[in-house]
Amino acid sequence: MSLADPEPDRADAEAGGKDAVSPPVRSSAASSALAPLMASGALLLDSPSEEEEEEGAELVWLHEHNAAPIALPPKGSSPPARTPAELATLLRAVQAPEEALAATAGWLLSDRRSSPATQRNYLRDISWWLWWVQARGLHLGDAPFFEADLYAAAMRGAGLSANTRLARISAASSWYVYLRRANAATTNPFDGMDRPKRRLLAPTRYITGPELDEMVAETVAGESPRTQAIMAVLRGTACRVSSLLGVQLHQLTHQGRFRVLQLPVKGGGIHPVKVSSYMGELIDGYLAERGTAPGPLFVSRTGRPLQRTYIRELIQRLAAAVGVPDARQLSIHGIRHSVATALLDAGEDLSVVQALLGHASPDTTQVYAHPDTLTRSPADRIDQRMAIAAERRTRHAR
Repeated sequence: MSLADPEPDRADAEAGGKDAVSPPVRSSAASSALAPLMASGALLLDSPSEEEEEEGAELVWLHEHNAAPIALPPKGSSPPARTPAELATLLRAVQAPEEALAATAGWLLSDRRSSPATQRNYLRDISWWLWWVQARGLHLGDAPFFEADLYAAAMRGAGLSANTRLARISAASSWYVYLRRANAATTNPFDGMDRPKRRLLAPTRYITGPELDEMVAETVAGESPRTQAIMAVLRGTACRVSSLLGVQLHQLTHQGRFRVLQLPVKGGGIHPVKVSSYMGELIDGYLAERGTAPGPLFVSRTGRPLQRTYIRELIQRLAAAVGVPDARQLSIHGIRHSVATALLDAGEDLSVVQALLGHASPDTTQVYAHPDTLTRSPADRIDQRMAIAAERRTRHAR
């Protein structure tokens, strides 16, 4: 990834939507408009929750240091930068030295951020801080620590979730650590600050093993060979959508006596999964239609890569067709979740499911276990032991 002369991101170009927001020009009018708030004795950017009340003292400190707030754009606004070129423009707008651009490119290319999707997320997250730096008239390399707290409070005021705020703060803090190593910053304003508590996400919607099999059967009964192959791979490998859309034709190969699909995974690795006979039959039916042109395994009729939205709408349509309740709530990840849960429910060993999913830790795989607590409840065994003990005591009493 280069910040000097990058290629534009095609997915972002196709995404459309709102134009990226530009920081407002800071003026004395902005400060004067906030004078009534500042005179009140506290800097009120939003209405904090109970757990945030302790931040009141910090906000008073900020007021005493004449740190007037600037509101962030409303929730849902496009990020200030979505491509390396836009990020480079932002960096130059805040008069960042060329060393900072080079360091930023190195930071985005490090092992932890080697996935293109991860790079895009980090790029967008730090672009919001750069928007703040420009709007506040700060110097990137030595922004004071209270600006990080102001930024966090402004994110709350914009209605951003705790997880979103935490992601943006963590990204900016990690970036500053790298900038300091490159001598492109003297301080990390996010170092030591109080961070939002991560909220547990809503449970992933998942379906049963028989429902998954019915979805495959539905494709065989009346869908295109491509749809049949897609559903077979999702059902048979429990792969992520990034792997499904990223796997190349040449990665359908052999490993010893087994036919395998070498799925690209997070971090740039490869996860080989076995292609069993029926899945292979459905894939071959699709390949007869697709042809042998190199590129992604799954492509449109015109040879272009498929999009995530297409896969999501496809699985929701198939789920609705076989009578899955609330099919519109089923996500692409829900299929992966459902395959893993169905295998664990059927008694597959945790390590076997872990290997299929490509998890480094069994603790991650354990999340997919949703045992039927009533069917598997030990209540009957406990009840039987109580009855035996009571009967034994009754016989002895006679």
